[in-house]
Amino acid sequence: MRLPLLLVFSLLCLTAARLPAGEKKLPPVTVRLHGEGNEKEGESFVTQVELTFPAKKIYVRKVPVITERDIRSFYPFPGVNGTVGAYFRLDAHGTDKLHQFSIEDRGRLAVVLVNGRVASALQVTKPVGDGILFVPGGFSPDEIPRLAQKYPVIGRESEFGKKPKPEKQAPKESKKP
Repeated sequence: MRLPLLLVFSLLCLTAARLPAGEKKLPPVTVRLHGEGNEKEGESFVTQVELTFPAKKIYVRKVPVITERDIRSFYPFPGVNGTVGAYFRLDAHGTDKLHQFSIEDRGRLAVVLVNGRVASALQVTKPVGDGILFVPGGFSPDEIPRLAQKYPVIGRESEFGKKPKPEKQAPKESKKP
């Protein structure tokens, strides 16, 4: 009796060990805005990333300014180098964070990471108070439908999440003898 019980317990433990605790479904696409950091801030606070344009290595802060949780809607457009760009309308919290960041970090770089890869690097030139995050490119074409599953397209918010109504077919005419 003890052996089968021990075997069942062992199998349950092995199965549980394969499942990460508190596993959550990942967002369809992660979009994170990080501010430029300084190597002197230390490895706990900054990490080095390699930019393609301009081609150089810089340090960015590990804690993002904006995340996908701050996004309310988006609008995709053809971007640079065959990628897709997007405008992101932020919620009130994200709008405040972007505005504060754009004032404090004027003259520095902001880096947009999409699914952990560098998508765009932008120079912060003026305060952004309208709550629109502009990403000139870096999204792959297959990421846009995944974004559209999570966020409405700007201007079409009222249609988001509604299933399309089936088209009514014209009544068939009956043939009279």
